[in-house]
Amino acid sequence: MKIRLGKQILPLGLLPVLLSGCVTYPIAKNLQDQAKPLTLSQVVADPGACQGTIVIWGGRIIKTVNDVNSSAIYVLELPLGSDGRPLEYANTSGRFIASSKGFLDPEVYKPGRLITVAGAVAGLESEPVQKTKYNYPVLDIKQIHLWPVERRYYYYYPDEYWDGYYPGWYWWGWYPVWGWGWYYHGGYWGGGYHYHGGAQGGGGWHH
Repeated sequence: MKIRLGKQILPLGLLPVLLSGCVTYPIAKNLQDQAKPLTLSQVVADPGACQGTIVIWGGRIIKTVNDVNSSAIYVLELPLGSDGRPLEYANTSGRFIASSKGFLDPEVYKPGRLITVAGAVAGLESEPVQKTKYNYPVLDIKQIHLWPVERRYYYYYPDEYWDGYYPGWYWWGWYPVWGWGWYYHGGYWGGGYHYHGGAQGGGGWHH
């Protein structure tokens, strides 16, 4: 099977290579070698036994707080993919704090950004979350990686170049299309917005 990119036709098997590029794990090899597969719940259950253990966790930043002697990033944990990037739409197992003795700029480590952290388990810190107390596992940061915000690119395929497919494998038939993401006919598995419309029938946004 082949797809059209503008006026050029590419074999479908080449598409994953073009989209994936070169992936490098963001945490240093020596920390990867030291890291243990401890979960947040294991640390909460027995923080003393986990003290000093190196782990690699990641997730979405809730907030970043600085005081005179330290900084803390509050993180909503998310499981990591094979490239070390948090999986944005996966289920969380809780929250943790990534702690540093240096200044962490809250304008850099903003709420909503994704991070991956290698750190040593330092214990638990109990803080209020709304009307309850929450036990946060605390990591002393050894290395932190702030993931760049992904850009979303939109494509338009005029009818003269349209053969039913675009990079995303979503079948739109005769419709011209605006869209991004990985989709397939009959359901969504990538996330994104699409507009379709044409000479026959109206158009609309789809999520």
